[in-house]
Amino acid sequence: SGEARRRGRRANLSLKQRSKSGTTIMATSNKIRSLFTLCLAFASTHRPVHVSGFVLTGEISRASFSHSPSPEKQTRRTSRRTHYQPPQILSLSSDSSSAIPSECPGFVASPVLRKVYPDLMENIAKYGHPNIPLGTTAGKQCKTLRRLAFQNKLTAEEIELLDNIGFRFNALEDVYEEADFDDCLTRLVEYERRNKTGYQIPKKYKEDPELGAWVTMIRRLGRDGIEDERRTRLDGLGFAWVSTRKCGSSFMKNYRPIRDMIASSSDGDGGGIEAVRQDEGMMKWLRAQSEAAVKGNLSKDRIEYLDKLSPDLDWRHL
Repeated sequence: SGEARRRGRRANLSLKQRSKSGTTIMATSNKIRSLFTLCLAFASTHRPVHVSGFVLTGEISRASFSHSPSPEKQTRRTSRRTHYQPPQILSLSSDSSSAIPSECPGFVASPVLRKVYPDLMENIAKYGHPNIPLGTTAGKQCKTLRRLAFQNKLTAEEIELLDNIGFRFNALEDVYEEADFDDCLTRLVEYERRNKTGYQIPKKYKEDPELGAWVTMIRRLGRDGIEDERRTRLDGLGFAWVSTRKCGSSFMKNYRPIRDMIASSSDGDGGGIEAVRQDEGMMKWLRAQSEAAVKGNLSKDRIEYLDKLSPDLDWRHL
């Protein structure tokens, strides 16, 4: 009858609507799943991640769902997918072919290198090199890295990584023997042209720590301690053989008052040394230097400074 046909049409229409609604829900679910996959992939670019419903392999390259679409659909999906590749490379210079990872690579096992790596990257970004001068925690960690390398306690991969970013394995204090004299002299002239300080470059010159150390070592050697030809060239520039800058390190701040007190004694009567012995703060500091020297934690330069105080003050055995 007509009534029966109308009921049949209404039943078919309701079935189609439910089917269409179910398809829409499934499509929405698949889109949400795809979006979740991509978001999780962004946060996991360095290691494989296995999650129920999909697998990420290596860096963001593909997402495999548990259901296997036909090859034709898979090709279309792959061609449409956006391959996000976050920036992970810093270049030492715009024309440099060497590139370095901005995050500490996973193969780095040294706790010291892992800790100082962000500081190395920051120094490269600011000054174009990773050689952080002493005087900061990061500078001390760099010194520790040099010692670890000398003791063969860094892996070959770690050494190669440091080499690639331009890390200096020799102490900056030894730079005079290894640096190119002509190159350093050119940089010194340029420094004076820009700053006009009378060649009073800081020892810990952040923009060029090698140059600061090189000048410091030349002054330490003195006019009679370097080759005649080099001395003549420096004299021709009007190089200042004596620094007018005062070292602001904690060591020198404690050292100078002791030195001055000893020097203040008249006619070598020992009054200055006795005054030092009576000063609890000075003696505490000297004992700390003695302990550091025994442990091998006191630099050669600082030992020489302490030895110059007075032969009557045996700072090593207080």
